[in-house]
Amino acid sequence: MRRINALLLVAIFALSIFAAPLAALAQGGEPAEIVAKVNGVAITRERFLELLEAEYGFFALQELIQRELVRQKAEELQVTVDEQEFAETYELITAQFGGPANLQLMLAQNGLSEAQFQDQIRFSMLVTALTKAEVQVSEEELLRWFEENRRFYDQPFAVEVSHILVETEELARELLAQLENGADLAALAQEHSLDPGTAPQGGYLGLITEGLTVPEFEEAAFSLDIGGFGLAESTYGWHVITVHSKQEAKAADFAAIAQQVEADFRRSKALDFQSYMYKLEQEADLEVLWEPR
Repeated sequence: MRRINALLLVAIFALSIFAAPLAALAQGGEPAEIVAKVNGVAITRERFLELLEAEYGFFALQELIQRELVRQKAEELQVTVDEQEFAETYELITAQFGGPANLQLMLAQNGLSEAQFQDQIRFSMLVTALTKAEVQVSEEELLRWFEENRRFYDQPFAVEVSHILVETEELARELLAQLENGADLAALAQEHSLDPGTAPQGGYLGLITEGLTVPEFEEAAFSLDIGGFGLAESTYGWHVITVHSKQEAKAADFAAIAQQVEADFRRSKALDFQSYMYKLEQEADLEVLWEPR
């Protein structure tokens, strides 16, 4: 499952926190409108907005400028936020807050509406898309980057395994004998295995590659034939191991995964949010006329 980058989540949240008071700045109103009374003394909307401008005016103007810069660049490059990607991202964020109820609680505690929060997510996603779209890519550079990072694309040798973890060699050998006589490994794992991660799944560990588990376990697993059983002792105890299948090593074919490689290349070279905003500001013809009251 994908997980949203923690720094991106913090940035979205921070922007949203500012969005609450900034939204009030954008709202007009009659100067004489009263927003509160203290022992009969009126506080007018004008005083309220003056304080907001003094406290948050700089941030409001900065956000308005940044949003306009991003809007213009997105229009120029014809970059938009994919709705399916947005839905998946929002689902991930909601899950990371502990579900819809916790998310709504967080929003309420910070004076935010869900619409404001979603708007900031869309804005952050649009900026991310722009940073990647602006990365210059040549086929020569892409091929060189692919070769430098080939280890992430080549398919390594792997074995699909299950195991039963027990405390003593005596019990391990007893279980091994039962397996060799046709006993069901899943049932034995659920009954005897000390591994809380795999015991409920009948001891199933899945595909493992070199360096994923402890050396003693790998040495035994990689040496077994498909369907074979073996023993290994590690710092965790004794492992009764079986191999279900093997995946042979295979070099990646650049032509077959060129789009994925390009996407990864763009992601690795893209500017971060602040750097990209600075770039847009430097490229733009900006004239700031606002002065705090």
